[in-house]
Amino acid sequence: MKTNAHTSEQGKKIVRQLAGVGPFLPASLVVTQKKCGRKDCRCAEQGPIHPTANVTWKEHGKTRTLHVPQELVEEVAQWVKEWKRLRNLIQAMATEQRDHLIRLRQELKD
Repeated sequence: MKTNAHTSEQGKKIVRQLAGVGPFLPASLVVTQKKCGRKDCRCAEQGPIHPTANVTWKEHGKTRTLHVPQELVEEVAQWVKEWKRLRNLIQAMATEQRDHLIRLRQELKD
């Protein structure tokens, strides 16, 4: 079955964009500063200075959190960005297909 047999040119364009989506992660990434807890660290007196990152997502109605190692923060940020891009493309495709169906129905009536 062809994926874009019954869609508009705009729909075909969106399908091509969907094909280019990379790895994605449906989550939120939060990068903050924290205290490490060591008494001899300058953060004990100066306040939070150590970067920390977590991703959060909903699973069965509960918020889940996962620590992200500093070495992976940029990559995970890209995964989250790709998720947002995918979500926007899905919404655009759904809107375009509804509009396309309306146009097809109108053509059949004429």
